[in-house]
Amino acid sequence: MALVLFLVHNCVHETATPQMVASESPPEPETIVANSDPESFEECSKITRSVLITHCGSCHQSSLDTHKAGAIVIFDLDKGANWHTDLAEEHLHGIAKRTQNKSTVSEQQKEAISIFLELKELELN
Repeated sequence: MALVLFLVHNCVHETATPQMVASESPPEPETIVANSDPESFEECSKITRSVLITHCGSCHQSSLDTHKAGAIVIFDLDKGANWHTDLAEEHLHGIAKRTQNKSTVSEQQKEAISIFLELKELELN
């Protein structure tokens, strides 16, 4: 199953008369193709980890004095790319809940987190 997520960084405005601009063209939207391949999973994992470091790192980074032992058992963001290896299915909802309503998390990041959580759930089942 493949989900396609378009991460659009610029709005496109229509004009009455189309014009060609030779010096600069709008950037192409970035695309993440989310399926069970390792590259898609790891890309979404990196985005998820970066958001979690900002919002959950004080408890979930074992290198910080503020870390909490119970939080580290669930996941340790200091494990780099392997941060999610100890995640259990019951923890996925908590990550979604803690990230989806943050105004500082972009829509593109929220989509990547959702894809990561879906793929992680598939991996666990």
